Amino acid sequence: MLSELSSSQRDLAEYMSSLSEAAYHASWVEGLEFSLWRAVVQGPFRYGQLQLTSEHVRRLAQLSERCGGWIVFHQEQEESFVSLDDWKRSLERA
Repeated sequence: MLSELSSSQRDLAEYMSSLSEAAYHASWVEGLEFSLWRAVVQGPFRYGQLQLTSEHVRRLAQLSERCGGWIVFHQEQEESFVSLDDWKRSLERA
């Protein structure tokens, strides 16, 4: 939940949500964390109605670095923080 996140984690979660709103008019579209991570790793691409730009990608990377992790969405816990190491390990297993 947003209320359980630190301020730097909340900044990342809110930015990710704003991109979801711009792309799909949904506060957290399914798979958002994976799509936005793809942008961080591979660069800009069209995401729904939004053209992810280099500035979007730079901001995502900056916010992620500042909090040391990534935000994922769980049905019960909603927005949740995971460390970058845990996030990357989860991607390797997927």
